[in-house]
Amino acid sequence: MKRLLLVLLVLLFLAPAASAQEASSGMVSRKGYFGVGLAGGAMMDPDMTAGMVSLDYYITDEISVGPYFYGGGGEDDSFYGVSGQVKFSAPLANNPQVRPFAFAGIGFVELDFEDRKDDPETTYLFPVGGGMEFEINDVLTLEGTGVYHLTEDVFTGIMLGVRIIL
Repeated sequence: MKRLLLVLLVLLFLAPAASAQEASSGMVSRKGYFGVGLAGGAMMDPDMTAGMVSLDYYITDEISVGPYFYGGGGEDDSFYGVSGQVKFSAPLANNPQVRPFAFAGIGFVELDFEDRKDDPETTYLFPVGGGMEFEINDVLTLEGTGVYHLTEDVFTGIMLGVRIIL
């Protein structure tokens, strides 16, 4: 887990240098476009590896909506879920290639955790979180994300991924 966090921090600091462009105005306008995101990472308490796939539609350059699909597992624990989410991201004034973002959603998740005495249970899911996007080129970004899953069993995670603007 510590190695994953270290790799994520190194990539977050190196990504702006990899995307440096002369006199760039930052990411192109996204309004009216779709974005497809893929990410992988780790969930804590219980410890699991996880993955995420998303499809965003950009209502404005800063606001997108769409479905997110989550899944993960490790040892005797697993989960998978789907949620609809709203994401807000805006470029930094001094570095338009970098966009901090925040998101929130609502959906359902199937939890199969070892410490539960019941069978796997489908319950509500409220994912909230945030992170940073780094422009690689006009259609590709690198993302680091922290997510907090609010369900009957609250668990958190950290993910690293890419997003392609279509």
